[in-house]
Amino acid sequence: MSNRNPLDYSINKPLVSSYNPFRYLFKDITLFLALISILIFGLAMLYSSSGQSISMVMRQSIYVFAGLIMMFFISHLKPDSYKNILMHSYWIGLLLLVYVLLNPAEGYSTSRWIDLGFFQFQPSEIIRLILPLSIVAYLHRNELTIRLEDWVYTTLAALICAFLVFEQPDLGTSIIVFTSGIIPIYLAGLPYKVIVAYIGMLAIASPFIWSSLLDYQKQRVLTYFDTNVDPLGDGWNITQSQTAIGSGGYFGKGYLEGTQSQLNFIPESHSDFIFSVIGEEFGLVGITCLFVIYGIIIWRIFSIGLSAQSPFERLACCSLGFIFLLFILINVSMVVGIIPVVGVPLPLISQGGTSIVVHLLAFGVILSAKRPQQ
Repeated sequence: MSNRNPLDYSINKPLVSSYNPFRYLFKDITLFLALISILIFGLAMLYSSSGQSISMVMRQSIYVFAGLIMMFFISHLKPDSYKNILMHSYWIGLLLLVYVLLNPAEGYSTSRWIDLGFFQFQPSEIIRLILPLSIVAYLHRNELTIRLEDWVYTTLAALICAFLVFEQPDLGTSIIVFTSGIIPIYLAGLPYKVIVAYIGMLAIASPFIWSSLLDYQKQRVLTYFDTNVDPLGDGWNITQSQTAIGSGGYFGKGYLEGTQSQLNFIPESHSDFIFSVIGEEFGLVGITCLFVIYGIIIWRIFSIGLSAQSPFERLACCSLGFIFLLFILINVSMVVGIIPVVGVPLPLISQGGTSIVVHLLAFGVILSAKRPQQ
């Protein structure tokens, strides 16, 4: 008589009838539906915050569609197939940052854009995806224990990218870029002695960093402590943003009915301050629903990451999850006045083609680590 467990077949070899084509195509249906929901909501809010500009919504829709196509393509690749490419992609990102400093796009006061004629993009947005993934690939390039020099090399890589972005000048994005590089380093097991050493060096360098800031960057920091320092500049931005969110109450004023947003009192309402428009038009209930969808997305990211098979996949997913969460926290904190204005968009909602595509590419990497049983 056979000692074989009758459940072995159903556990190890799923029946053909259990095959779900939607799960195969989208990899994670819950995550996909949450992403589609927030992307559609983002297009609707862009229409409202841009003064009902159809052209801006159409441009954003093109980037959303292109990003989704690339996300689907990457999600069906095996992470090991592009691991080495990721490790060397750092140099491509570095060259783009150097190029944009030497050859900025015409019509801009800062060196942040590369103009290819038929479209423009920001290398700083691309590097915040390339940097953490290249660091993860470098730290897990072999099975050897991570050495002290590996921590030093990866930290220097993050510092170089952050410095090049800072020179554009773009203080807010440079902080984001550096943090995006530090997150995978910390999650990989950065020793506490090294952390203490880094904090000490940062404290020593703080006066030099402050002295290197431009006047408007210093003004933003000072305005954070007292909005009356610049009541018609950054102080005005924060005041109008807080007024808009507060006037929304519990249920908001209604779609396209926000006075602060529709009368252009809110600065950059279609990009950095779009959260204020959401608060004014949909109130506390709308903001709560938005946070619930964001929460579902973050839950699925970490669920996929923690269930991934290899250390490389786990570290990549969790790093991208923390970076996505960081973007949300920084934007919301900036809009409500908890931190200084740093110019960070609200993920998947704010206007910005490069940002949308980069976020969706990151989700493609995350979904590529998804296994059928998850």
